[in-house]
Amino acid sequence: MKKILVFFTFSSLLFVACQKNPVNQLPLGPITATGTLIPAEVSLLRRGTHILLIKGQKTYYVESKTEDLVSREGQTVYVEGIAENNTSKDDHPVLVLQSLQSVKGDPGLKVWNIPALDIRLQAPIAWTASIQKSVASFSLPEETSPLLTVSISGSGSLPSGGSHYYLSGRRTARIDDASGDKSDVFIEEKEYILHLHLDLSSQESIVNIDDRKLLMSQFDYILNSIKFLSDREAGSSSSEDSIAVQCGGEANIVCPEGSFCDVTDLETKVGRCRSFKR
Repeated sequence: MKKILVFFTFSSLLFVACQKNPVNQLPLGPITATGTLIPAEVSLLRRGTHILLIKGQKTYYVESKTEDLVSREGQTVYVEGIAENNTSKDDHPVLVLQSLQSVKGDPGLKVWNIPALDIRLQAPIAWTASIQKSVASFSLPEETSPLLTVSISGSGSLPSGGSHYYLSGRRTARIDDASGDKSDVFIEEKEYILHLHLDLSSQESIVNIDDRKLLMSQFDYILNSIKFLSDREAGSSSSEDSIAVQCGGEANIVCPEGSFCDVTDLETKVGRCRSFKR
């Protein structure tokens, strides 16, 4: 009963914050909360590398010296920490993390098995999906245009432009539009190219920058969740994850022989070593 009361009190404070001053009304001190983690704009003055969204509302900036927040972007997380005033009282408080956990069995995510594309991925459960032959489309509620389309673009080579890295053991190219509203990811398979196209510009419900950040974080999460069904059938998924040491980054850490660096953070170029497919 006490836990319910605490949660209700925190939610009430957030409600009051929305009605008055969301910056000054947020509680300080020990905080436990569940929300969605998204990246914050880089600032040399303000504290906090990320933002915690609760019920779609911006609450705290988040910082941590021990947790890898980049790998949790777009995920629903349970956090514990100490909320402090930011460097400016005009900014939202900063939550200094003491612990962070991804919500297991997150009701906000759904696993989609798409045999026609030979993939399995996780996407927000609120998104609606349409799978027809070898094309899968994902849309936001009440939107008429798809947000994300996954299809087979036929045989060919990867585009020469963009960023090149490995995803799920395959050579991958990612091209982000200069506007930041569109992203195309091409994953090379033996006989075809898997193409993921994200288009934020066609979504009427996106009204602010935090909406865009959340959707881009969720897109990155979807990309990292992609697994090829044929790998499981071949029994190679366990060997692919058998090497999980960190690689890349500013130190340019090299993986052991027989493995490659599966980059998960395009900005820092940090990833995990994975065994090559056999």
